[in-house]
Amino acid sequence: MKYEEGHSSDLSARYQLFVLNRGGAALPTGPKVHDEAKSMSIWLNGKTPAQWHSAEKISWYQFPEQDKNFPDQIPAGALMVWSFNGKNQDWQKNNSFSLTTANLDTTILDVVQNVWMESVVFTGKEESLHPNVATIHLFNESTIDYTIEELKFWQALSPASWQFLFPGKALQPTTSWPAGQQLQAGGKSILKITSDDFSLGPVAIQIRLRNTKGEVETLWSYVKIKKESFDISAGWANGAINGKPAFLHETFLKTMRALYINTAHYNGQKGFSDKASLFERFPIKYFGHLLPWQQFDQDSLLSRMHGIEILGEPQYGGGTPIDPQKVCTELLAFAPSRIPSTLTHSEERLWRFYAGLSDYPHYDAYRVTAPSADEWGLYDRWNGKRIEWGSPLETIGTMTRSLKWLNRPLPIAYWSQGPHEGWEVYGGRKRTSPTVSELRAQAYHALASGITSFYWFNLSYKSLVLYPELLEPMQRIGREMRLLENFYLHGAQWNYHRIGSPQRPLWDLSTFVSPEGVLLFALDLDYRADAKTRTFIFQSNQKAALDFLVPHWVTTGWKLLRVDATGLKSMEFVQTGNSIRLQDNISEVGLYVLLPDEAAVWQLQQRWDFLRKLESSWDFDPIKNQNDLRTLMSLGSVR
Repeated sequence: MKYEEGHSSDLSARYQLFVLNRGGAALPTGPKVHDEAKSMSIWLNGKTPAQWHSAEKISWYQFPEQDKNFPDQIPAGALMVWSFNGKNQDWQKNNSFSLTTANLDTTILDVVQNVWMESVVFTGKEESLHPNVATIHLFNESTIDYTIEELKFWQALSPASWQFLFPGKALQPTTSWPAGQQLQAGGKSILKITSDDFSLGPVAIQIRLRNTKGEVETLWSYVKIKKESFDISAGWANGAINGKPAFLHETFLKTMRALYINTAHYNGQKGFSDKASLFERFPIKYFGHLLPWQQFDQDSLLSRMHGIEILGEPQYGGGTPIDPQKVCTELLAFAPSRIPSTLTHSEERLWRFYAGLSDYPHYDAYRVTAPSADEWGLYDRWNGKRIEWGSPLETIGTMTRSLKWLNRPLPIAYWSQGPHEGWEVYGGRKRTSPTVSELRAQAYHALASGITSFYWFNLSYKSLVLYPELLEPMQRIGREMRLLENFYLHGAQWNYHRIGSPQRPLWDLSTFVSPEGVLLFALDLDYRADAKTRTFIFQSNQKAALDFLVPHWVTTGWKLLRVDATGLKSMEFVQTGNSIRLQDNISEVGLYVLLPDEAAVWQLQQRWDFLRKLESSWDFDPIKNQNDLRTLMSLGSVR
């Protein structure tokens, strides 16, 4: 990534402190002092968190002192999680520090080093409010082999007492990959845990590991349980069409359905979301301020909620960035809510300071003819040419991996560049929205790197009718996301590597592993910046012979399918150890699925057939029917 100011090399770490009342009685928390210039009796290396923040050594912290509703006592057996995000080398990885409290005796216990939960996702049956499956990806960066012995999920007794967590029963993984619940040195593994005891809200995950010396170590992480679904958002789609909200026009709702949209930035719309017959036909989840949140946090409404967003883009903050500590305090008000909090990150250079603040972080970055945080003219990418109208499309993958890594194990989402009428001309480029190829490439650089929801920016009525040629590729991307949504939800990027040189990159290859199977992405980087049209031009049907690394449990008998516009096609491949080679003709993106057996192939084919039949059942489709497109375009005036 290229910026005027560049990246700071002053690295740090984000901390979660797991504090357990081991005694048999409740402990008083001491005098209440709700002044952030003072401490509620907690010191780190002899200074209060507020003092470290004022000295710009900590970007944000969440300790009991901030919480005006923190109870007077810590119940016996209760676990608390205190968090802070360092800002310089004083708090970098593997440093040690002292924790002192005025009213509590503390003992610091060692935890397992260089092993972490890379991804944690909770899913469940559509008809159920609570999830019943947890999928956890582990990464062992150490030189020691481990066996996973058991898991415990510490949860609150009620949303109102979210500060205190209590242990559930010890659980064994229902299934693990590799088999035998092994976590090899330098390797990764997947755990699938089934339980009817998961409840929405905060959870501390405790994993008991045993190393090859017979020693027991413990791995911890703290997240908020939300029932995850792969949501596709239209952004701020509910603007006015001829003076009436877009969601009151059934023609517009049918267009959203044709694009597989199920989410948008709104808090409900009178005449739409309160009309059961209409909303059930065109269900669109709420994604917005949702204030007061208690009004939306009801059993009957939770399935409609995507997330709470109240701060916009705090890294910009209207020109002045909002202090991460202020963001932390604002989001603390939603801690008791069962609806996940979200945060839009804007600038990769700085978003590490905001890491870990929300339950569902996401980012926006558009790579052609749009505002940007990075300096496009600094990229020396196309045979010495420097351009102002676009930037390397593959930086979407760079930023997705960055956001995922900094916020692990939280799920993340991405705002992808769609048609948008509001941007100006950049670098002399006349077209102010992406081309079909640019749109598809940007979407797939994010999908290949590990997102669990996808947001278009920005499917307003005006945007759609100004760029109708983008309807078909958006529908195709939507169909492919729906086809593979369980892979995205339960999966994580297993391996990523680039083919080519910095001066001429050729391919980005991503292996994405889930319990359902393995996704392989081949992303074409050998595109050119056309000086005449000021657009990125890709070669059609580019011949490629590509090698992907795959997990060692992918063995003889696995099947390879290619996903393209016409459906699923069987592919030949050659496997050598943990590497497979495939040959294909690729335009922009090659998308492939490795499946363990013919039954899995049949199930995926059934899913594809279902989606195509679903599209055929719609009584309005402006993509395949020109009369429907004319009806959409005549709905309102576009100036």
